[in-house]
Amino acid sequence: MQNLYYNITGEQTLTWDAPEGRPSAVTSVTVYPAGTGDDGTAEAATTGVGTVETTPDTTFDAASGDAQSDPTQLNLTATTGCAIGRKYLATNAAGETEFVECTEISSGDSISTRHPLRNDYASGDSLESTRISISVDDTWVADSTNISDDLDPNSGYRVRWVYVVGGLTKVHDSYFNLVRYQAGHSVTPEQMDAKRPGWLDSLPTDHIEDRGAVIVDDAYSDFRFDLHRRRIPAEMLRNRDVVNHMTILRALLNRSEDRAVRTGDVVGYEIDRENYFGALDGLIPDKTDIATDSGGAGGKVAALGIWEK
Repeated sequence: MQNLYYNITGEQTLTWDAPEGRPSAVTSVTVYPAGTGDDGTAEAATTGVGTVETTPDTTFDAASGDAQSDPTQLNLTATTGCAIGRKYLATNAAGETEFVECTEISSGDSISTRHPLRNDYASGDSLESTRISISVDDTWVADSTNISDDLDPNSGYRVRWVYVVGGLTKVHDSYFNLVRYQAGHSVTPEQMDAKRPGWLDSLPTDHIEDRGAVIVDDAYSDFRFDLHRRRIPAEMLRNRDVVNHMTILRALLNRSEDRAVRTGDVVGYEIDRENYFGALDGLIPDKTDIATDSGGAGGKVAALGIWEK
């Protein structure tokens, strides 16, 4: 889910990565309050029209892929527009496609991907972005009455994307909030290793280059859903130390779970599970400042008794 920032003008956009391929046209992009249907009144949240990202829209210039000595290297005509962490669509002459995540951009017009390519690519095959974007209206984003409700774990707004791929019209929805502050963590690899010495050295091969950043981000995403199950939006938390602590514990739990699945050794998993859920139950919301309105402030919220709703 995307977040827009209240009163930040001139630079914000809504984006959608089309899963079907590179769109040839964008028919419409419409924003609605989450509780309003497609036949209701739309929000004046965007300006201009939706456009397809122009770069990267390049070709392979040498054999790449599954049959090569390094199947993570994509040899390209140009790397213009490529960005680390973004996913792009590779397509060969046989019509085989796969999305690849860029982890490195070299000066010799090649990129490396997190996972090995599963298909083979020859000169002339394509690598392209499938992203659609539209600019956010400055007046709308500066209106405090449009700020999403911090007390609601669901999104405040829905975007209806209509576009054309391969001559067929596609319709999707995405969701976003207008917020004063970005909910998130600031956990570093060094913090992970300090909590569990040797954590960096134990990373899977696919995650060594970014020092486990994606693993930690996924752990924070799991933490958000754990809060959601307790009817607490992550945006409500007003203590970054608590958020980081919980993210670290969730990342350790996730790695222990993976290890238990592979080896059958569940002792470490049970310990990390008890540590994480014990902290979750003890810190949130009893000991953590929680937002009580959309103004950005936080305060203590009394925990409900077992017989209360």
